Amino acid sequence: MQNKKLSTEEKESPVILNKAIIYEGYGAEPNKTRFVRESASGRLTIVAIGDPSESLSAAIALVDEGAELIELCGAISPTWRAKVSEAIGSRAKVSSVTFGFESLVLAAHFSTSFHEGNPPREAFIILESGSDPDRDRFEKAFDPQHTTFIPVPDEATGAKVAVELAESGFGLIELYGGFTAAGAAQVIEAVNGLAPVGVGSFTLDITAP
Repeated sequence: MQNKKLSTEEKESPVILNKAIIYEGYGAEPNKTRFVRESASGRLTIVAIGDPSESLSAAIALVDEGAELIELCGAISPTWRAKVSEAIGSRAKVSSVTFGFESLVLAAHFSTSFHEGNPPREAFIILESGSDPDRDRFEKAFDPQHTTFIPVPDEATGAKVAVELAESGFGLIELYGGFTAAGAAQVIEAVNGLAPVGVGSFTLDITAP
């Protein structure tokens, strides 16, 4: 039996998934500060929490709403990834953002500044089909914390945006939405040590049959 030959359109079709990001914001109340985006990549729900322990209830609520992939920000220890995974079982996959050795010093500086109440600006670059980084970016402030969310249509654009952010003084960059290992490496190499770059623990190719 011959394999079906996929058309160009089928090959380039994005993986459509219900995804979510949980991140820590100063004084945020879980499930009260949230954003929902619809795109060719599917639905993305972003939820802010005030303490990592709140990631459990936030994740359960997201899965009840249909989330298939949940990403925890770099401020939430990977120990919570295990607890969240246990709480939701097989209903969704869970990722946590971590930093490579090349980013540890700058990431530690950001962490210290965050806990001292004077964090540098941070940015989350989100892979999202059909997006425009200038048109679709948005910000959320939990004073003194300011987070910029920037959807990008592909990994090359993500690398370009990351360089612009680092050169303009952003103190933290995290990658979401399923960057491949090669795509994440491209961002890290492009930033060249100007800012720490956090990467999720899975890419969207794990969803392939």
